[in-house]
Amino acid sequence: MFSHSALQPGRVPVVPFSIPEKEDDDDYIHRKPSKTNDSSIPTNVTFRFDQVIKTNSPESCWTYLLNLEKRGNPHTDINLLNKLKDCYSKIFSRLPMRQYSKNSSYAKMLVRYAELKGIEDPDEAQDHFIVARSNCKAFAFVHIAHAQFEVSQGNVIKASSILHKAQASNARPAELLEMAIRNLKAGEERLVPATNEEHLTGRNSLTMVSSLTALSNETITIKGKQFFILKMIGRGGSSKVYQVLDHKKQLFAVKYVDLEEADAQTIESYKNEIEHLNHLQQYSDQIIKLYDYEITTSYIYMLMECGNLDLNTWLRNRKSVNPLERKFYWKNMLEAVHTIHKHGIVHSDLKPANFVIVNASLKLIDFGIANRIQPDVTSIMKDSQVGTLNYMPPEAIKDTSSQPGKARSKISPKGDVWSLGCILYCMTYGKTPFQSITNQITKLHAIIDPSHKIEFPDISEKDLLDVLKRCLVRNPRERISIAELLEHPYLQLKPQKILTDLAALQSPNSIIRAANNLARMCNSGMELDVAECAKSSS
Repeated sequence: MFSHSALQPGRVPVVPFSIPEKEDDDDYIHRKPSKTNDSSIPTNVTFRFDQVIKTNSPESCWTYLLNLEKRGNPHTDINLLNKLKDCYSKIFSRLPMRQYSKNSSYAKMLVRYAELKGIEDPDEAQDHFIVARSNCKAFAFVHIAHAQFEVSQGNVIKASSILHKAQASNARPAELLEMAIRNLKAGEERLVPATNEEHLTGRNSLTMVSSLTALSNETITIKGKQFFILKMIGRGGSSKVYQVLDHKKQLFAVKYVDLEEADAQTIESYKNEIEHLNHLQQYSDQIIKLYDYEITTSYIYMLMECGNLDLNTWLRNRKSVNPLERKFYWKNMLEAVHTIHKHGIVHSDLKPANFVIVNASLKLIDFGIANRIQPDVTSIMKDSQVGTLNYMPPEAIKDTSSQPGKARSKISPKGDVWSLGCILYCMTYGKTPFQSITNQITKLHAIIDPSHKIEFPDISEKDLLDVLKRCLVRNPRERISIAELLEHPYLQLKPQKILTDLAALQSPNSIIRAANNLARMCNSGMELDVAECAKSSS
């Protein structure tokens, strides 16, 4: 049975439930050799891995993983990174931690898996280094790896505490800990020399993080139904999100909220989220599905649709966004927000992390701070500013209170339009409109200052440029509406342009995703001359 005591959450920003996007194994393994980083991965890698994992030998598994990683750089090759993480997950599922935690090769795998996970999401590092340290406390290199991570994050005091606790618990070799402590005191960037570091883990880098639950065989029971935990895929101030399987091997996400650690406002926000999801999902496929939930005095469970990847991570993994994919996802976002607005709900915190990719389509998640407004009003006043600064509309920042010392901000559907415009701007230019301003106070002033001109570098898609300019208008009364955006010429599909954009998609998965979305857009009534499209392709 799932232990609630194992879920003491840290105070960190909310991360939506998502699964790292990766190619199908066959596509990854059997592609033709090229000059990219993954070109030397052998075609029989799956066969070899299956043979190795059946040995139940941590040493054999570790040797295999090291050889696989030597064939490329997981920091720059997303396919290799995902392949490695998948192999580690399968090994941990086969070799339970309680049985192998005293094996040094197993401890090395825990550390390296944590580091690889951290390439995409350093925020998870804390949990997973703690798991490695608590289960493999006898090995000095495990503690040093965690301390090295803390140094990379600028947490020198915490790194020192980790090393001294390792000393107190008699982790071995003691000499290695002493060396790390000396180097930390001396202000050295590396706690141990590279040669020793390679000896510790078999690699020449100690970086970051992974999943607590991928290393266990725990289950969650919701209203009598049992779910097997695969891994933790997100966390928030009082919540953690797990990827789970039911007895039919169907994939779900479970959000667990520890109410004993949450304040009244946080508890209310989760109940608010359940209420909104229950009400909205029947009206749109672009709202994440809530299948079931369980509320007690000490916890909340929410059984939800499991996404493939959140939009924020998807954007981070790309140097540029293909115009066709950008258009598809923009329409998905508009449809989702249009639905909540029609039901009197303003989201107030739209950002890429609040959209998740599910079967080639974007869906809206996280309604914790969403607000209802009555049909006969255009906006409401809120007693505190909410939202993420890079996506926050000017009217949510301005102090509109007539009472001294009590700040209030205006919340309206047009605020969500501004936030969507910032997301589209990021998908177009690779950054948000005010991202380059690093000082937060200066950024706040720039957002509300009409004299601070937003830059719109020229692009070939003039309809897209028009959408951006009309979304990012500071006066909400003059800002374009969601209904107008859905009718905008930018969303009209042009056959010749479609073929050009499809040709620019380089991975099979991207082409399939684009094709699926293209079909959806055609079915939804978007104008497309199929005959003309066929003629253009000949």
